[in-house]
Amino acid sequence: MIILPELFDQGMQLLQVTVADEITLTFCATSPSAACPDCGIISARVHSRYSRTLHDLPNRRRPVHLVLQVRRFRCQKSTCARKIFAEQFPQLARPHAQRTLQLQEALCQVGIVLGGQAGALLASQLGLSGSRDTILRLLRTIEPSVARTPKKIGIDEWAWKRGHRYGTIVCDLERSIPLDLLPDRSVDTVAAWLQQHPSIELISRDGSCE
Repeated sequence: MIILPELFDQGMQLLQVTVADEITLTFCATSPSAACPDCGIISARVHSRYSRTLHDLPNRRRPVHLVLQVRRFRCQKSTCARKIFAEQFPQLARPHAQRTLQLQEALCQVGIVLGGQAGALLASQLGLSGSRDTILRLLRTIEPSVARTPKKIGIDEWAWKRGHRYGTIVCDLERSIPLDLLPDRSVDTVAAWLQQHPSIELISRDGSCE
């Protein structure tokens, strides 16, 4: 498993491994304390515990689940509005997410290339846990990169639902990353986007685009 060395390096302890039709790995944090997400005060006063399950990338097409033994802490700052908080695992997953960062990234890449419906079909064949709606929701969370102003872009159609609804995907050709997902594939929508990005010097357009 690729993920194990990374977790060990970041203070995670493997408690149990269960191998059947699925692989289940149970972890807990080794740190005796955690920081309150609101005030930042460190607390070691454990209030309670619960289990959180995450879907991860499959191992040889076998589903992998990570079970995290999560602790709730009492905030040590009397004036803090958050009296109880749960420890977070930012190296592994976003708060409240059901999938690891690695799995979310894989689903995003599938969705960028194939769209929602076709992406979900391929994901299922690859053993990735993610429906059409999940893939589309993850794609909507992609934040355009602001580190560098794009100059050369590629424009192509992108399927919200293949055969029914299409949008436009704009990619940075120099960095090979998506910049934006437009709601449709009309000329007016693309023109409006280009007016908001005057730095564009070169546009590569797919021949099938309107």
